[in-house]
Amino acid sequence: MSGASVPAGVVTVAAVDDHPIVLGGVVGWLRAEGSDIAVVGTAATVDGLLAGPGRDADVVLLDLDLADGTTAERNVGAILAAGPAVLILSASDKPLSVRAAMRAGALGYVLKSEDTEAARAAIRAAAAGHCWVSPRLAYILATDDAPDRPRLSVQETRALQLYATGMALKSVAHRMGLGAQTVKQYLGRVREKYARAGRAAPTKLELYHRAVEDGHLPPPSAGDPHADSW
Repeated sequence: MSGASVPAGVVTVAAVDDHPIVLGGVVGWLRAEGSDIAVVGTAATVDGLLAGPGRDADVVLLDLDLADGTTAERNVGAILAAGPAVLILSASDKPLSVRAAMRAGALGYVLKSEDTEAARAAIRAAAAGHCWVSPRLAYILATDDAPDRPRLSVQETRALQLYATGMALKSVAHRMGLGAQTVKQYLGRVREKYARAGRAAPTKLELYHRAVEDGHLPPPSAGDPHADSW
């Protein structure tokens, strides 16, 4: 929380966008009467925000394409180092942009075309430390054919989904009606494909992250054993 004037239970939010009209709109809909979300700072750059009270916000809404030439990866990293969680607020729904932001450490990605209630839900999720991706973006990620998104077979995808969510190899094999060695081969192929795509996933947790990034699994929610790893 940032300051004694903010009531207990209220999520504090700051926003970074180089379009004053957008910032004004964000502040307007977040400050609706009775809202459990309070705006504590806005700025046109990340450095400007972190130099003021926005540094102490629970969540920072960050536009991907700022006019100062900084990269999303740099900006996400700077905000996380200061303490707040990061939620991307962007007009772009390109899968590469979404995945790059999530890999950099953003907990969610909200399109500027989404309704305000969806954005509020995303803010609450990020403040609680949970990942958030809208159904629309999840579909876009799941159907993306970009070079860094490996093409998995139906069986490889199923093995990944089951194994990455915590099931033991033998349990995955039983669920799929296959031998454990066959499932192990499927998972080996999945790892090889991600390595070739430049997104190596040697551990089970990293496989889980790749599955979420690519839309094979939903983002973690409250109570999910993976939620705290994001």
